[in-house]
Amino acid sequence: MLIYIHTNNKGVIIIEIFRPEPTSLYALTQLKHRIPSDQGIYPQILENIENLKAGYYGECRADRFIEEVQFPKEVVIIPDLHTKLHPKKVMQIDTLIITTSYILVLEIKNITGTIRFIPNNPSHLVRTKDDKVTSFKCPLVQLARNTDGINNILNNLNLNIPVYEALIFASQNLIVENAPPQRNIFFVQQLPLFLQKLNKLPPKIKTNQFHLLTKTFTNLNKNFIERPLCSRFAIDPEMLKKGILCIYCGNNLSRVTERKWICASCKQIDKQPIQNNIQNLFILINQNITMKDCLHYLQPPSREVIKYYIKRMKLPKTGNHRTTIYTKQLT
Repeated sequence: MLIYIHTNNKGVIIIEIFRPEPTSLYALTQLKHRIPSDQGIYPQILENIENLKAGYYGECRADRFIEEVQFPKEVVIIPDLHTKLHPKKVMQIDTLIITTSYILVLEIKNITGTIRFIPNNPSHLVRTKDDKVTSFKCPLVQLARNTDGINNILNNLNLNIPVYEALIFASQNLIVENAPPQRNIFFVQQLPLFLQKLNKLPPKIKTNQFHLLTKTFTNLNKNFIERPLCSRFAIDPEMLKKGILCIYCGNNLSRVTERKWICASCKQIDKQPIQNNIQNLFILINQNITMKDCLHYLQPPSREVIKYYIKRMKLPKTGNHRTTIYTKQLT
């Protein structure tokens, strides 16, 4: 659980939220390191990275306001919940708050400019920024889908507890027009007051039911990449830069000792570069790789180096010797 709950010397419950960077941000950064900057897809990758960073910073800002709130003793906060409800449906929730009185689903957006809700087209928003008008999916649709997913899980557990939802805008540099009055839409500064009202609600489930509920969501939370990025962006893997690269800046690493490598560019030291680069092959190219793939894309000092570290990674495998295929779920 990525929260820390403790009591200060006055008996007040203090909550600290630790939100990890999105797995997809790491994955896209590794793709950026390996794809030539003159490729047409490169600007789109950079834009996706910047959008993910902005979203992450907005979510972290919302966390700081959540930490201001005096919650009941029985509370669990799950940042960045990812789960597959079934093979074709993924649920991603920015922040899920669970108490014995309510569940709150938060969708957090870090948007600037002016956005306008469209009454006759509720699935889209229009944003105006720097005289440029763009249309994008309305986050209220995603919020409704997530709430429906939560209710399905509650039904399976035979638990009856109200589920609330709220759309939170993290940036101060935003004007919102035509917001639906019946929906919970707030600027992040308003979030603590909303939470304080919810915390006054009476309990709806018992303590043992609360523990069952929180354990269920904790076990369901699996951060993953839906499919390798070369497939997602229709990139030919052969255009990727080859070698054992620095995961921080993308330049080639130099071997200092048997287990220690250093980047001449950013000076970062990597004590497990082979494992990191093998892991990146799964993220970028395929969930199934061979020894031949590792030798081709990583160009290691020797075949034995790859063989040694693949064995240490304890990857599931099928086949024998040169026909062995190694598999890894993209978690």
